[in-house]
Amino acid sequence: VIACGRSSTYSLSQWDMDVQPLISSSKWLQLHGLKRNKLSLSQILLQIGFQHRKDYVTTLGKLVASRYADGLFPQYKRAQDGSVYNLTAKKELILHFVDCLMGAIELYKQRMEWLTSESRQIFGVIQERCIVIVLDFGTAAPTEFDLCRDALSMVLVEQVIQVAKFNLIRAAQNLMKWQQKSTPVSEHTVKSAVTWLWKLDHMTAASHINSAEALLEAMSDEAVEAVYYFAVGDVPVDTKQLLLEKVSDGPCPVNTVSFNAREDETIIFLKDLSRLASGRFHAFAEKSDYKDATGPALKCEEDGRSLIAPNSRKVKGRMPLVAGVREDVFLIWKELEEARHTVTQVQKILSESDQPASQDGIIYVSLKRFTIIFMISNLFVNSFGYMSIWGWFSQKCLYTASTYTWHLNLGWLTTSHYKSLFTTA
Repeated sequence: VIACGRSSTYSLSQWDMDVQPLISSSKWLQLHGLKRNKLSLSQILLQIGFQHRKDYVTTLGKLVASRYADGLFPQYKRAQDGSVYNLTAKKELILHFVDCLMGAIELYKQRMEWLTSESRQIFGVIQERCIVIVLDFGTAAPTEFDLCRDALSMVLVEQVIQVAKFNLIRAAQNLMKWQQKSTPVSEHTVKSAVTWLWKLDHMTAASHINSAEALLEAMSDEAVEAVYYFAVGDVPVDTKQLLLEKVSDGPCPVNTVSFNAREDETIIFLKDLSRLASGRFHAFAEKSDYKDATGPALKCEEDGRSLIAPNSRKVKGRMPLVAGVREDVFLIWKELEEARHTVTQVQKILSESDQPASQDGIIYVSLKRFTIIFMISNLFVNSFGYMSIWGWFSQKCLYTASTYTWHLNLGWLTTSHYKSLFTTA
């Protein structure tokens, strides 16, 4: 449930518990979205008022808007569909919704920052409980090899520590596995995996079949829910074809992570591979002070947050342009924009609700073949004595051939009676 008045002060290393679950944005919004918490504009309008009704009038042959609320309630017209709502809520309730919407806006902003920072920016969000990460360092230079291990260490410490079981496999001439099978997560096993990672030797490019072999080995573990293919640099043409043949019909999804790809074709290929393997795609382009002679400068977005590892200032970068928009970030951004629009509309309603409504009005209620016209002269005068003398329908009744029309002085009718009577008509 979204808390009202959420504080706007957070540090990058300390997040609210609602911000950081390792789940997809669609599932996260099922818990914290506007509709889940009855904070969409249509839901709020139904809680602070009721919709102005239209009914079909046979004699006129068209829909006619009822006029029973003219001058009695403040009204709000939705620009989206032109529907009109009569507002009956007290100012305190409207202020409550403004406060809740501001809390939702802050929560969505924090979720977006969390998604685009630290290991989530490099690797995306690990959503499965049992995973294997396949490491394909390709032709990475020694300095870039260390950057990869910095990035993977962050992933292990920040995300893998929260899953149930994991394993690491390195694609090489001689396949290297941290453990023979996926291992339960603990502080000790994560520390052991980080140590193993930093003991790996830098190697030159191996055979084009090594990547496919490593992925097949990872998928052979029956306990594994998903495999993460961490590909550094560009993927050779021969390797691409083999991966398409071996991985697309695998027993579990393969999520691809592109790290420092120089060629757009590599990113496009890995994106297609993840789609064929029923997985997700993520890309990261590192920016560093060193110049790599093996390829051109990386293409990155001009805007966006740069990432700095907690224990190192080496790893920083952005999502490559060709990778497109991150779906998980886009979903949160879309919800954030809706929340901002909604709070603007509710604040507008709040400012207009201070205007006094007229005490006199006319009610037209279409009931099949006849129309009742209620003339209200003094809505808020409590005059039950008058009604006891004159009765409901004993005065001033007029009859026409097509309709029954009563002109009544209903001085005793209150707003609550009024609403409950005619919203059901």
